[in-house]
Amino acid sequence: MRTLCKVCNSSNLNEYESIYLKRKGRVTDVFFQKLATKKGEKIGRKCFKNHFEMHYRPERIQEVLSKGRIDSQVEESKAQAINILDEIRENLKGLKNLIEATKDSTNLSDVVSVYREHRLTLQDIERLRNKLSSDASLSKAELYREIYWACTQLCPKCKDNFWVKLDERLRRKGFT
Repeated sequence: MRTLCKVCNSSNLNEYESIYLKRKGRVTDVFFQKLATKKGEKIGRKCFKNHFEMHYRPERIQEVLSKGRIDSQVEESKAQAINILDEIRENLKGLKNLIEATKDSTNLSDVVSVYREHRLTLQDIERLRNKLSSDASLSKAELYREIYWACTQLCPKCKDNFWVKLDERLRRKGFT
């Protein structure tokens, strides 16, 4: 239902109501009038008084605030997952360089270095998988895109092994 209340129609409604909620109503209408003026709105103190007496619903603003907290947690989880993927990308680049440098080597320590780097990269992928399974911060499409990119950096045999293991694990978890 459309209302004529300037506060209800304000783009800053959630901010005004969250301040009112946080201060448990112990804030003056004049305070809100000055705040609205700073934000470029012409809303008088009486409009705020009427709004908080007649239209204000604390449960609505609590829902908005909790949704904001959930959204920020999801964004934080996405940022963490992206950081892990960046680490994996750097590990894969290092692994590729190491493979290139040691492909003709007969030195056993060179082969061990490649194996160690490969194992660390797989551990990072597992860490990312565990993070995503607990926080679910990326969509399936985003996750598949990132996994596909990471796999393009692996040798063909490792790539095939990885996809088989990933498919088995996802099936056991009920994702596919």
